[in-house]
Amino acid sequence: MQNEQNQTESLTEDDFGTKTDALIKLGLITVGTQIATEVVHRVARYPLVVFGLGVAAGIYAHKERKKIIRTARQLQHQGKNLLPFQSGDK
Repeated sequence: MQNEQNQTESLTEDDFGTKTDALIKLGLITVGTQIATEVVHRVARYPLVVFGLGVAAGIYAHKERKKIIRTARQLQHQGKNLLPFQSGDK
């Protein structure tokens, strides 16, 4: 009887943990998206700020271009491994 109760408790604790983690992540993503949307709407009112953000993004992309290209190639290879029936570069 006690053994069955321990198994039931451990199963519900595991299930509860994974479901709770997923719900927390979903909630954080939702809140983050709402905050980001509000920030973008407010910033979009000021063209110089938008221009400055574009310049900053360009500088970052220029500095990190090798890393960005390396990551893109890794993702490309992972995609090819995921879908082996696609024709690749020969």
